[in-house]
Amino acid sequence: MSDTAFTTETITLASGREQVINRAGGGPPLLWLHGVFGFDASDPLVQALADRYEVIAPVSPGFADTSELVDLMDVHDLAQHYDDILVAEELSSVTVVGHSFGAMVGAELATRRQDAVTRLVLLSPLGLWNDEYPVTDLFALPYVDMPALLYVDPGKASGEADTTTLDGNVEKLVTLAQALTSVAKFLWPIPDRRLRTRLYRIVAPTLVVFGEEDGFVPPRYADDFMAGLPAGSSATVAGAGHMLHLEQPDEAIRLVTEFLEQQAPAQLDAASS
Repeated sequence: MSDTAFTTETITLASGREQVINRAGGGPPLLWLHGVFGFDASDPLVQALADRYEVIAPVSPGFADTSELVDLMDVHDLAQHYDDILVAEELSSVTVVGHSFGAMVGAELATRRQDAVTRLVLLSPLGLWNDEYPVTDLFALPYVDMPALLYVDPGKASGEADTTTLDGNVEKLVTLAQALTSVAKFLWPIPDRRLRTRLYRIVAPTLVVFGEEDGFVPPRYADDFMAGLPAGSSATVAGAGHMLHLEQPDEAIRLVTEFLEQQAPAQLDAASS
């Protein structure tokens, strides 16, 4: 796996909204939708994907500037925003891989753009609710307690996910507050926006992956996703929590890349030759 550098640009969508896009790699296009801590170019999974794909990684509205959330009233507006990104990037056939909050957005996008989303990977996805095993209220936690919720081994938290290093770091605190404000708009008080009723519209082959010890979104939600997805498969990662792709990167990379290769071997072989 190489250390691929990402470029960053700002594009204007048909709605008039501006959108920051991170981009790297070559090959078939792949839309990477980041989780609750924002985009991290050094993420081992992101780097591995950039070895085989053109990774297009938007920064979710509100993460850089909370004023971007003003006219996004609900998850349907958010999905429309990402639909506009597909149009602006001329992505008529694209693989979508998302983590956590980004996985929920990816699922919503796939329900509305059946023509464009050809493969879908949902890592630790939010978006469903079951009273028998509720999603933990992340927004009620002190920042310093988040690693213990999101990781099996909190010592593996790094970058923005390492909230134990916030003391005195005003810039990092502001960044984290903006990110959580953005996510909360679409997840609080409970992350149920009736995605369950729309899962049947996802026609793309879909892989759902949970960490076996996810303390934020119980891995039993894999069964709820499988019950609604027409073409779904699931897997779990041992020794991992919600941040499975950072805690057990080798296994996450293996699961994701094997699934994508199985779904479109001819396309990948052609791109690699």
